Amino acid sequence: METKSSKKRRLDEGQSVANGGVVTMEDVQRLIDQRVLQAEQATQLEQASMRRQVDALEEANAALKTQVEDLKLETEDLRRRCAVNIRSIQVLKKDVKWTYSAPSIPRSHWQNQGHDDRYIAEMTKILKQIKKITEKLRTGTVNGLPKIDLKPAVPLAHDDILLPHWSELSDAIQLIGEGVQFAFVLNNVQMDRSVKDMLSQSLMLKCDKVGLHRNRFNDQDGIDFAVEAIQNNPQMNKFGFQNSIESEESANRLCRSILVNPNIQRLILTGCCNEGGTFGYSMLKTLVSHPVRKFIRLYLGGNHIRTNGCSILPDYIASNPPLELLALDHNHLVDDDLRMISIALKTNDRLKELNLKRNDYTSIGTKWLEVAVRGLRPIQTVSGSSFLGPNFDSVFGCNHTCRINGTSVSMLEDSNRSSPLENKMRKLCDLIDMHSSRGDLVNELQRSLGRDLITLMPFFLQRIEAIHLRLQTSPLSSPLYNPAWSAARDARVARKPKKDY
Repeated sequence: METKSSKKRRLDEGQSVANGGVVTMEDVQRLIDQRVLQAEQATQLEQASMRRQVDALEEANAALKTQVEDLKLETEDLRRRCAVNIRSIQVLKKDVKWTYSAPSIPRSHWQNQGHDDRYIAEMTKILKQIKKITEKLRTGTVNGLPKIDLKPAVPLAHDDILLPHWSELSDAIQLIGEGVQFAFVLNNVQMDRSVKDMLSQSLMLKCDKVGLHRNRFNDQDGIDFAVEAIQNNPQMNKFGFQNSIESEESANRLCRSILVNPNIQRLILTGCCNEGGTFGYSMLKTLVSHPVRKFIRLYLGGNHIRTNGCSILPDYIASNPPLELLALDHNHLVDDDLRMISIALKTNDRLKELNLKRNDYTSIGTKWLEVAVRGLRPIQTVSGSSFLGPNFDSVFGCNHTCRINGTSVSMLEDSNRSSPLENKMRKLCDLIDMHSSRGDLVNELQRSLGRDLITLMPFFLQRIEAIHLRLQTSPLSSPLYNPAWSAARDARVARKPKKDY
């Protein structure tokens, strides 16, 4: 009878032939290594198969999550629509034969509260405006997209006697048909919680633009109203809020709701952080560090923003997002902030306007901005940064798109006022004119071109003519054109060999 050991020996015979039929330790080790390798390969194949299965499951799970989120959004949208329709039906049932029922308010009411004539005049004016808007909405005589814009010249305080008028306006807004979008702007008018609740419900799915400015809300009413308006109007593309925010938590809540809204591209958050507040920069970081780059116009003035050397803002600018306007007036940006912004602008060709009025930078910061848009050349010295005038290389490499406002340097503010191509051409014209007046145009061209100037001069003259045609000036009558020909003549003279006498 054949034993297991004899089978084993027979299996291993092929490996021991080379050793005369004797099984050595090397043969045993080789066999072990072979078996281990086979086991590892089998394990790797099994793991790869499992990974593919896991990836497929994760992909299917992600697809299901997306479907669930879409269904949630659709359900929420349907819920809002149902709520709007229910409230509209309630308004129609209540006012079968509608008339403006809010009572007139006697002038003596405001006088007894100590208000002056101007205040009373503005209050009377806004009540007439509310009545006029309400009647137009009720009778359907509003032409085009309606706009409710209440902005008295003086701040108006809330008074319970105004509630019937707010109720009439709220009911009229409620009856605006689906698909009709309008702008709602409330400026210098205080709202209490009851008015906020009325308007918040009636504005649902109605607004593509909302502006709330200097409303003196109580406690969290302002943030609540803003967040509700944003959440209840996913179609909104512009939102403005100019009211004091009490805490970083509230500011973060507002910013998060803005980021979740898919369509807000124009955002105004000004005067939200009071002096001594530290969350102005937190708001900025939250908005610009979000992976979805959607803002076209961003106003963040008057928020006491201090970066403390953080580079999130210049990193955002350098990434060349769709942003076309950035307003950072009345903050605390310093020279180093402008240095980083200057570097960032060299890789940005979308930002068209940057407002920096009333910050904490000095003339050094202004020079850094000139590096960005005029082509000044920074050099580091023992005493700090110094700046040389532009040359052809630096002008070609600077920003020709962004217009910077808010500095005391008129030359800086006059830069980039036209199209990028025309801006570049004007800078080159100025540079050529400057060097020709100094008499060193040929040398400067030689340094910048770094090749045979005579060979390149025809192309140079051709570009000058193209610049004048683009700027709608006559090259023959321009003081620039003659120096250019002089440069060509001087360059040719410089190349002629000297005669030996």
